[in-house]
Amino acid sequence: MPEHTVTSGSATLSDAEADALLASTILTDVGRQDPYPAYARLRTEASTDGAAGRWHTAFGDLALAGYHDCLEALRHPRLGRPEPDMAMADSVGGRSRVRSDDGAASMLLLNPPDHTRIRGLVSRAFTPRRVEELRPQIQALLAPVLARFADQQGGDVMAELAIPFPVAVISELLGVPRDGNEHIRPLVRDITAFIDAAADDVAIERATVAGVALRDYFGALIDEKRSRPDDRLLSALIDVEEAGDRLSTDELIVNTLLLYAAGFETTSNLIGNGLRLLLQHPDEMARLQADRSLLPSAMWEILRADSPVQLNNRVTLTDVELFGRRWPRGASFIVLQGAANLDPNVYPDPSRFDVARFAGGAAGGTGSDAVPPPLSFGWGAHHCLGAHLARAEGEIAFGAILDAFDRIELDVSALPEGELRYRPSFTLRGLESLPVTVTPR
Repeated sequence: MPEHTVTSGSATLSDAEADALLASTILTDVGRQDPYPAYARLRTEASTDGAAGRWHTAFGDLALAGYHDCLEALRHPRLGRPEPDMAMADSVGGRSRVRSDDGAASMLLLNPPDHTRIRGLVSRAFTPRRVEELRPQIQALLAPVLARFADQQGGDVMAELAIPFPVAVISELLGVPRDGNEHIRPLVRDITAFIDAAADDVAIERATVAGVALRDYFGALIDEKRSRPDDRLLSALIDVEEAGDRLSTDELIVNTLLLYAAGFETTSNLIGNGLRLLLQHPDEMARLQADRSLLPSAMWEILRADSPVQLNNRVTLTDVELFGRRWPRGASFIVLQGAANLDPNVYPDPSRFDVARFAGGAAGGTGSDAVPPPLSFGWGAHHCLGAHLARAEGEIAFGAILDAFDRIELDVSALPEGELRYRPSFTLRGLESLPVTVTPR
């Protein structure tokens, strides 16, 4: 791969130096705890073909750190997920990229037409209208979780609120038993190593074992639903038929697992990352307390400022003209969504946390005051299916927290090292714990 060293302007990183900076960010604890200084350098100092924020990478073909480049890669109709016959570069950690060739793949890993078929059968449960209809039910599921937290005057937000609440919501939506399934939550966390750029061989081995156990669990649950159906989504997916099409048993298993995992893993991190931001910016918390109409804007700002999803990848599905040159089928792009969300060319003063940043118009709207949405949910064909549900859960959770508590403070004494720490993963970004003390109103 040719080396490109740029000496003009502020771009000073060679391709190799940019790769080394990216690798250190993904693979070291220091980098994972705070990737944002490295992102700023990659957006401004890495450059190829005269464009800052992109560089030729040994971990694929092109790495992208700017908002508009990342958006183009995510939404381009000729870019998608790797196909089984494509040769892929090793990951940043030096291991071969994980494929899912044993049986059906989840829609997360598929391209049209298979992706379109499966997503179409599932998506009706996650429309904005359906999510709005679910709000009273979501609030009812939060109430006992928040009541327990209030009774004990605080605790670990992650373990006692941010995870149990979205688990209850996605379990209710799918029809997964909420009692007696606590053992599958750590398995879900283990299996996310398959999409984590920082995962080592040990993590991948745990993910493989977890995958077998989770397939067995959801396979047995599907068998049970076939004999005793209910009015939840999983039973509907078993029965659904559209234009003579049904999901196979393997497709049901892997996509139910995907919906369950995605339904709480990223939402729990949205809640945890968001409360951390509000605790670190008490003026913004007070602003939100005084004006609850800012809740929708605040959810977008939390997603922008500390995204639960930091990285994605795309490959060219055909030969395509993109980013100033022609790419053959199978060219791969690293998409740094977390870096794109802090691009100063899109978000003025991006390091400032501002709960009203998106209040001038709906993110992604067409009004003159609308601010472009962060890329945390992706874009295009693989835009997060549960994006509306996640934002609604966030709005409900933060609204209820502000209603319930007069005071929320970080409990530093409960932190093992005296400071907040993020989990040792990169693609999915979330706190290990968030201990707080609260004073109920």
